[in-house]
Amino acid sequence: MKRMKNQLFASVCCAATLLVASCQSRQSTTESTESATVTTTQCYGFTSAQDTIRLAMTRTGDAVTGNLTYQLSGKDRNMGTLNGKMHGDTLRADYTFQSEGVESVREVAFLKKEGGLVEGFGPVEEHNSKMVFAKTGKLTFSSGFLLASTNCTD
Repeated sequence: MKRMKNQLFASVCCAATLLVASCQSRQSTTESTESATVTTTQCYGFTSAQDTIRLAMTRTGDAVTGNLTYQLSGKDRNMGTLNGKMHGDTLRADYTFQSEGVESVREVAFLKKEGGLVEGFGPVEEHNSKMVFAKTGKLTFSSGFLLASTNCTD
């Protein structure tokens, strides 16, 4: 009888060990899948005799963060950060920037085209102290500025 109790106890311990190991294995698989999300850094730029635009962005899944600088002829230079998301081939992001010593936030959109990005333009309105597109479906991506893919060390 004592031997049967020991065998039963050993069987229960073995089953419990297998159950715990199974749960731990499942957690590891989930963690491995989550950490498999690829992070990439891409840089884009446009330079002419009078204008410069630089965008350096880091993408993890659909989430995008980065830095954006505009130095356009006849306008104040502004530089700041991006925080947004890819929607198919379109980046939509909040651009928080400094210009003339004032911090502002505006929505920006870039369409991925062969060789780079083109900025989208459309009617804007103020919402919660930030400028946003009034109708994102009405954006025009035909700017003369193609931000070509560049080396991030430039």
